[in-house]
Amino acid sequence: MSVPKTALLSERTAKLARTSRLGKTSKLGKDEKAENAAKRLGAIGMLLVFGLISVGTFLPAQAQKTLTGSVETLQSGGSPLYLPGSIAGFTDNSRLELGASRSSVVKPTIFKGWLEKNNPDLQAILSANDENAIVEVAGRWDHADKTLKSLGLSYRHIKSKQITEELLQNTKVLILNCAGELKRDKLQLVRDFVARGGYLLSTDWALDNAVELAFPGTISFNKGLNKKPIYQANFVSPDAVLAAGAVSKAYWKLDQEAHMVRVLDPRKVRVLVNSPDLALEDPDGKGILACVFPFGRGYVLHMTGHFDNNAAITFGDFLPDAAPSLGISLRQALATNFVMAALRGQSLAVAH
Repeated sequence: MSVPKTALLSERTAKLARTSRLGKTSKLGKDEKAENAAKRLGAIGMLLVFGLISVGTFLPAQAQKTLTGSVETLQSGGSPLYLPGSIAGFTDNSRLELGASRSSVVKPTIFKGWLEKNNPDLQAILSANDENAIVEVAGRWDHADKTLKSLGLSYRHIKSKQITEELLQNTKVLILNCAGELKRDKLQLVRDFVARGGYLLSTDWALDNAVELAFPGTISFNKGLNKKPIYQANFVSPDAVLAAGAVSKAYWKLDQEAHMVRVLDPRKVRVLVNSPDLALEDPDGKGILACVFPFGRGYVLHMTGHFDNNAAITFGDFLPDAAPSLGISLRQALATNFVMAALRGQSLAVAH
């Protein structure tokens, strides 16, 4: 059976049309590929430029140099050390077993009760000082303001850029929260503040970010990091001021990667609290949890760990290392005693 000519012509016409369309489509595809390739090259160029900028942006900053300059030293050698039996409210539980550590719910009333019990002159002290007497510098990891609120103490919360000489003129104690990152000009202000008679409380990473830069030759970070969250702490050098209402042995909570302390000048630096457990992980074998030293007319207290509750559960009133006989933790009792000493202008025992 023959196919009509008209049908053959129609089929041929259709093929030509399809071929023509395919050819156009193929050409358009090549143009699109070329255009897309150009776009990709442009994008790669932009990424390279951005990458160079980013590399420049994220290159490690040059380490800050330590501050120098002489200061007037304390006129007195500090107050003497005391035997535990002569310290008000101090409990020597060194021969007792601590038992298992566990988290507790500690309400602000417990903090206030401890503070009032160990400071009969509390209202008179608070009346003689305003909120500028206690200045707390915001930190990335520690939040001392939470504990200050629980204690019922008035304070001023600032960012590091707000530290000024004028502000510090009316400040008794400056609390530098972990991580304690300060620019050089602010470090100089902190150094001058302590030299004039101010009290500085620093926690954890503020050790290498601030203290060892502002007060070189005293203490430094020895590159040691803790492996556990809870350690046994021993108050090895108690005195009537910093150990009031405290205990000789308790648990001590550390945050992740707490920075261990190396004492560079044992003639000036007095180790207050250490841990035999932490000493096993410490490159220096000391396990220092808290130490104090004089500088000029003032003092610096540094703690390995935080002033806040530092609980795994950030909301609520959980405290992972409350000492049963205190209600609050040993680290918080020590830090609070330092704050109260600053408000009173008390001399502290120093190493000799």
